[in-house]
Amino acid sequence: MSFDEGLLNEPARLEQRDEQRLLWALATAGAQVRRAVDTIGDFGIERLRGDEMPRALLVATDSAPSAVSRLVTRVSCTRTPALTWHGVELPRWAGPADALLIGSVDGRHPRLAELAAQGVQRGLAMAVVAPAASQVAAAAAGRAPLHELPRDINPRAARWSVLTPLLQALDVLGINQIPSGLLIEVADALDEQAEACRLAGDAFTNPAKALAVEFADAIPLIVGAGALAGVAARAISDALQQFSGVSSVSVSLPDGVGRAGALLRGAGPAPVDDLFRDRLDETPAVRPRLLVVGDDGSADDVLLGDRSDAQIQLDEVAARRAAKALHDLAAGLGLRSSSVDVPAGDPLARFASATAFGEFTATYLALGLGLDPGSPGPAERAH
Repeated sequence: MSFDEGLLNEPARLEQRDEQRLLWALATAGAQVRRAVDTIGDFGIERLRGDEMPRALLVATDSAPSAVSRLVTRVSCTRTPALTWHGVELPRWAGPADALLIGSVDGRHPRLAELAAQGVQRGLAMAVVAPAASQVAAAAAGRAPLHELPRDINPRAARWSVLTPLLQALDVLGINQIPSGLLIEVADALDEQAEACRLAGDAFTNPAKALAVEFADAIPLIVGAGALAGVAARAISDALQQFSGVSSVSVSLPDGVGRAGALLRGAGPAPVDDLFRDRLDETPAVRPRLLVVGDDGSADDVLLGDRSDAQIQLDEVAARRAAKALHDLAAGLGLRSSSVDVPAGDPLARFASATAFGEFTATYLALGLGLDPGSPGPAERAH
């Protein structure tokens, strides 16, 4: 499948090919956060406030916003045991001392509806994000706070509509301090990235379009340097595969440095051009293209957010050093590499900016390949 680079400089043609208007939907992420902040009174999560932090936290979401559960458990696990729950029944030990957060874009998932019903029956502290009158919302039976999602939301651009209310629930439960001011910072970061990656910008000024061009003839290797950056790297890799069908690999540092290094070394050094070789039957080798999330700044900079404990700070520093080693390795092998450019700020806002950039890149890559990135695949239509 050939990539039409010239298309990226023609906004009218891009808009025409983007039949599901995914670019527009992605650009509304900041507005999704602000909507949740403005309607928190309707959510009713003050009912979750208690004297003690939950003994454990279970998070269950449908497939579309899979990064939601990863982020929620990642930011919660240093305060209380937190895990993504994929089962059709709650674990036997789950009860009134525990909490359950459920997020569903369309509200039709039978597993999530069953978990909501069980959460009500067992008396867990529970919050639900789903469309009103959906199966998942009905299963909560008015016994749990419900944040109502609009029914016309694009599932591939719904992350912050689902995630923001769940983060608000974490704040009320006492697991993480996520005030409205921080969420507005997240919304601002999303708006800034949407502006930088806007449809009208050409491939020379739009970083998402420029990276899409490079990914078109490479194997994207997305590396996250640190805890939240690892979640962001996985989200970007998922978007590249889901939107454009391009094979992509994600790795979290520092533990994954050996795997990432092996993938880079497997490409070997850049080939030496031989003017006399026969090129008629040659197929250009597809080589890795390294993109690193979260390694900006000095590797020794420990100003990583007030919520990071000492061990996480050590891991973050080690991750940044590992990222530098990977950049050096890529350079030595003649491979292209870069870091996601995100503004300074809270780690959550930086996560938001990085994942938004990755999703815009995946969208432009799909459009250049002649695909509609917002069109659901067969498995999604079956669901």
